[in-house]
Amino acid sequence: MELFNKEGHLTDEGLRAVVDGTLDEMGRLEASEHLSFCDSCLVRYTELLADDTLLVPETPLTPTVLARVRRRAVRVFFNRYTRVAAVAAFAVVLWGTGVFNSLVPDRTIRQQEPARITAPISAATRVNDFFRSAGDSISAAITNILPRADAAPADAK
Repeated sequence: MELFNKEGHLTDEGLRAVVDGTLDEMGRLEASEHLSFCDSCLVRYTELLADDTLLVPETPLTPTVLARVRRRAVRVFFNRYTRVAAVAAFAVVLWGTGVFNSLVPDRTIRQQEPARITAPISAATRVNDFFRSAGDSISAAITNILPRADAAPADAK
């Protein structure tokens, strides 16, 4: 069987052998290389492939794929916006409890002492002051709770 004709194009037998898969490895390599640069042989090859029937799935795939895409979109939407909502709620709770008040200098001090020029307070100093005051509040709460816990068993006796 001749794979190529005198002009250097694939013969009809060669194209059918490529489609059927009956060529040896060297013949497949030569044919695929020729098809990569010869447009006329590639057109003839695709015409031979166009006659093949395509397999049709028993059940249609479109509804299941679309349902999976919709479920994924809903999951991404809720994952993204529930995080944003949780962070916003957390910030509102912290803001409402006055946690951030210690980070902002008191306006009354500036109004009472207009002649005194104060240096700007750095962010690190504000954060340190905040954690120091938070630690003081926690330790005060613990000292208020501990005597009550010690007093409760004494009353029970």
